[in-house]
Amino acid sequence: MATKEPKNQPDGEKRYARASSYDVAHAAGVAQSTVSRCFKEDSNISESTRARVLKIAAELGYTPNSLARSLITQRSNMVGVICSEFTLCNNPELVNAISSALKQANISMLLMIVENESAIETTLPEALAYPLDGLISCVFMDEEQIQLFVKRRVPIVFFNRNIRSKGTDCILTDQAEGSAQMASRLHAAGHRRILCVGGPIDAPEDSVSRARLKGFIEAIDKLGGVDITCIHAGYTYENGRDQFLSYFADSALPEAIFCVNDQLALGVMDACRYTCNLSIPDAVSVAGFDNVSDAGRPVYNLTTIHQQIVPMATRAVDLILRRIAQPELPEETVTIRGILIARTSA
Repeated sequence: MATKEPKNQPDGEKRYARASSYDVAHAAGVAQSTVSRCFKEDSNISESTRARVLKIAAELGYTPNSLARSLITQRSNMVGVICSEFTLCNNPELVNAISSALKQANISMLLMIVENESAIETTLPEALAYPLDGLISCVFMDEEQIQLFVKRRVPIVFFNRNIRSKGTDCILTDQAEGSAQMASRLHAAGHRRILCVGGPIDAPEDSVSRARLKGFIEAIDKLGGVDITCIHAGYTYENGRDQFLSYFADSALPEAIFCVNDQLALGVMDACRYTCNLSIPDAVSVAGFDNVSDAGRPVYNLTTIHQQIVPMATRAVDLILRRIAQPELPEETVTIRGILIARTSA
């Protein structure tokens, strides 16, 4: 069936209306409801009719409108994922793992990026504008922000954020235990003067960086006999490099350096080697947390704590699907153990 060109289009701009299910039904000589059923694999319809309708639909360029269907079913089959620019750039494996887990469950993903965790407010209107079945958030949200989704019956699973709220689930690495593993490793190697490079000094109390730093310090204190110094930086490679150089300009070289993420550790390593002419690990040991892809490259061989991202992503999707199906279930917080990866940097 031919489509009509809209009137009053500027010269050189030809736009055509999309084919509708009505157009397909008219061309195929079937009811409009039959067209809808042809696009459902489990519908009771003859294969010959299905094949003929799908062929005509392809010729007309028709595809079902999932957003329109969601108005009828009250389900969009779409889960939103919010993460920061830092996560997307420096730990893309996390986003890929969540995407793959959703795909395995036949769920579409709507990815929304925030500049940083404090900028979440600017992204909320976008997230709330879509008919999401659920939300997986890799950034911090306060209770008022959470309630915006709760009122719309959009359940939330927090990924690597320990946020307690009614009807909200969490999946996270055991940050303190992972840091304690690293503390034991460095202590057993004989290091007694350790520099810790933490995240921003004004980071929220329940932030990942604070949990890792606190876990490391508490474990070292229990082991005893260690002089610890802490400095604070942002989360990036440049922050790690610059903060270490600033520290080292006025202070003695520590025996080991623990960084609360790998990007900080990689920046520290390059500052040591290429600016300060220090050998790693002969002059100083360096350790991180995350096990990002760059950490395993021969130029770094960073000793770090591996976050089990793929199992975490699979569990996050399980939690959100469970919560969608049964909103009144008790809240669940799942912690997964980090794995110490011993390489040559420490």
